[in-house]
Amino acid sequence: MASTIYFDESGNTGQDMLNQDQKVFVLASVNYLVEHQQKIKEFFGVDGEIHFKSLKKSGAGRRKILSFLNSKWIHEQYVILYYVNKEFATCGQIVDLLAEIVLHHKGYDIYINGRHIAFTNHLFYFGNFFWNKQLFKKFLESFVEMVRTKDATAIKNFYILVEELYSQIEEKEILKPIKESKRHIDEIIEAIDRFTIDVTFSTFLVLCDKWSKRLGKKIDVRFDRSKQLEHYNLYIEKTLELSNTTKKKIEIGYDNRTMTFPHQINSVELVNSVNEFGVQCADLIASSLAFAYNNEEGRFEKFSKQIKDSRLFELSNAQSIWPTDDVSPEALGMSQGKGINPLDFLATNFPQGFR
Repeated sequence: MASTIYFDESGNTGQDMLNQDQKVFVLASVNYLVEHQQKIKEFFGVDGEIHFKSLKKSGAGRRKILSFLNSKWIHEQYVILYYVNKEFATCGQIVDLLAEIVLHHKGYDIYINGRHIAFTNHLFYFGNFFWNKQLFKKFLESFVEMVRTKDATAIKNFYILVEELYSQIEEKEILKPIKESKRHIDEIIEAIDRFTIDVTFSTFLVLCDKWSKRLGKKIDVRFDRSKQLEHYNLYIEKTLELSNTTKKKIEIGYDNRTMTFPHQINSVELVNSVNEFGVQCADLIASSLAFAYNNEEGRFEKFSKQIKDSRLFELSNAQSIWPTDDVSPEALGMSQGKGINPLDFLATNFPQGFR
């Protein structure tokens, strides 16, 4: 029998990845059984819906949130999180969408040994701490605009900024493949859709994989209404069909960053959180984490710090897309270079794309 995993997200601004009010995206997934949910309801002492936005408005509500975040229910047995620094993720999308195709044509696999992660960190750190910060910011914003509009003017403006930034820096090898991607831009733009750089679906698949491996079986998914999951419905339906008709499984990716395919998901149901207390719990957890990162200053600075001091920030199984200062293959757990290139696999098995 499949286990039910409940999902909700916070800090979601779609392809507006550089939104200054929501700099961090969080997807939370919880495995609370019906009896667990009843005890958590008693914990909050309410019969109706629990919602972070409502609870945080009062001192009593904030105390309930903090009490829950420090309770036994915040444990690896019940919770897996994925949190994303969206500016860093934007750098990653530049590497994946622009640099990767250039290096691929040169016979260089950017995903072996975590090279894509190293590349992303170099772009992020040099851009923020060594290069012209304002110009780098415009470079990122122009990339997002190009992806969102796919407009000829936006494409032209992006590569003008690439050239300007390239002319100013010493570390030209970082920007060179991005600069060279101009010759492939028509091919790149053709494959982009309105959710390409949105991180909701990719983080969702990772968490589903983590749960199915942890539980040793397929999972049923209950997710609050999501435009992203609705958009990728064709892909979900096809992989569910494969999962139900074949026993053959394959790990795609390299070393410790792999994912089982077909995804071990039994069903996906998009629900109204009002009717699903498990989703409300996921919302409370995701919103707490995102709030702590997005409100480090100002009126709620103290509350933000209290959330950061809670058990929520001690979970050892949390996943992240976040800058790091150690990008060696050993530190990334990718020193063996063994596995299957995920893009090659998906291109072969899903040549029609996910639209």
